Amino acid sequence: MKKLIQLYQVKEEQTALKMGSGDLEVLATPALVAMMENCAKQLLAPELSSEQTSVGFKMTLKHLVPSTVGAEVKVEAEMLENERNRVSFSIKAFDGKQLIGEADHQRVIVETAAFLKKVK
Repeated sequence: MKKLIQLYQVKEEQTALKMGSGDLEVLATPALVAMMENCAKQLLAPELSSEQTSVGFKMTLKHLVPSTVGAEVKVEAEMLENERNRVSFSIKAFDGKQLIGEADHQRVIVETAAFLKKVK
């Protein structure tokens, strides 16, 4: 299946302390989730029409190891299955060669205009 690798640098505003998800100046789990979701979104984007987008639906994540401010995080997303409008991904994140997180993620393909009508 299709794969994509994206590089991210941990910024101070992405720490658990700054985001409020913890007390330490290490990569916050919500920031890791955002990196992983972004990589999956970018991988799926070429498959969509100009009237479509994808939205996050489900993520099961293990955040295994902390990363410090300034660390380069490599995120690898692999598209596993595209079932109607639901797409499944396997995602791994590395700090150097060390696995820091792994996730199963699902995105749903939606028609942008119809989706936005639901939130008004």
